[in-house]
Amino acid sequence: MRFKHLAILFFALSTGGQAFAQKPVEIKGQLAIGKEIRLYQTDAGAALEVAKIQAKEDGSFRFSFFPDYEGIYVLQTSASSAPNSEFYLKEGDVLDVTLNELGYELQGANNSKENQILEAWEAQSLLLSMELNSPEDYMSKLNAAAKLYAEKNKSKNKQFDHFLPQYLKWNIAQHSNSLAKGFKITDYTRSAHEVYALPNGLKTLKRIIQLEAAKSGKIKEGMEGLKSELASIQNDTLKGDIVLNYMAELVSYRGFNEAASQCSAFFVTKKQQQDLEKYKLKFSNFTPGDMGFEFAYPDKNGKIVKLSDFKGKVVVVDVWATWCGPCLKEVPHLRKLEESLAGKDVVFIGMSTDKDKDKNKWEEMIEEEAMKGSIHILAGPTNEFSKFYKISSIPRFLVFDKKGNLVTANSPRPSDPKLKKIIEEELKVTN
Repeated sequence: MRFKHLAILFFALSTGGQAFAQKPVEIKGQLAIGKEIRLYQTDAGAALEVAKIQAKEDGSFRFSFFPDYEGIYVLQTSASSAPNSEFYLKEGDVLDVTLNELGYELQGANNSKENQILEAWEAQSLLLSMELNSPEDYMSKLNAAAKLYAEKNKSKNKQFDHFLPQYLKWNIAQHSNSLAKGFKITDYTRSAHEVYALPNGLKTLKRIIQLEAAKSGKIKEGMEGLKSELASIQNDTLKGDIVLNYMAELVSYRGFNEAASQCSAFFVTKKQQQDLEKYKLKFSNFTPGDMGFEFAYPDKNGKIVKLSDFKGKVVVVDVWATWCGPCLKEVPHLRKLEESLAGKDVVFIGMSTDKDKDKNKWEEMIEEEAMKGSIHILAGPTNEFSKFYKISSIPRFLVFDKKGNLVTANSPRPSDPKLKKIIEEELKVTN
């Protein structure tokens, strides 16, 4: 959705409303915290930002837009402490609201019946949650209350009245820290339509799956963990979304290729296929198992160091520079990683992109930062290794196996425990 400027609305009014048959939504009110408001629409189970509005000095704001659909939209303030606020909007609606540190309050008499129902539920569910004796009570008791609430509160809008029970069900799940006794995960994994109608639908689905795994004590990692999650989902489209969520966390082509080949049947929507291509492009330039680029650069004593010098060892290359702040932040983590793997068949190589004229500064920093666990080489700013692996920003960490073949050309940094896991997996491999 593209935000329609007020000038367009004025034009529509001046032509007697002939320019647009659709009526805009008007949003106005007061900002009690923060200085900026962001508007999000629901996009296949996620929140997509569509507009950013600056409040006046007195905190007031007012804007209009033409909605792409009837359903849930989100307002977020620039204050990180304030929660996001969800509203049900359709063409012609007026939303008059105060956004504060606790959420929101509707103002005036022009707000829709749908949003009055949602606001009253927020207040009722808060009171109920304060009366509960245990986290397990939250989901079961609030779901029972929500069922009665939906039956008693009708807006005369059939679309909203049909939507309300499922919205309340997912709203409760979103804020649950524990699953209720008798909870059935199948109640949440049958319909992609339900999940896609909510701005936090996919996040909540993932949360439910994780809570279910924690409840059973069967938390697994990697492809084994992904397969376990997929087994609990009935809808193939939702399975595709969970696989893509898994792919977003991957750092190597090997893991991506394994997931893509085993789960290809689940990518059924156009958006899922586009996301798959995005991840494929991320890993396609360099394939694990490809022969590593044979670099040859001098250490501080002038001795030439090559990748092939370390056959039989896992090699971690850290591309960095003395002027790079993020690089230096990784040094303590790199030191700990080196110490934890001392005595193992792994070599750490610090490949500096500093200029030759800064060689003294480079050597001094190696001493000052106690970077003694690595072999240090000076490659220079226009080195062929960086060109080959298309390194445009640093730090950049690459891992090569015992045969000198690429494992990943863009590994996690030492501050991320995943790097150690990658190294340990390669250490298990025998030549």
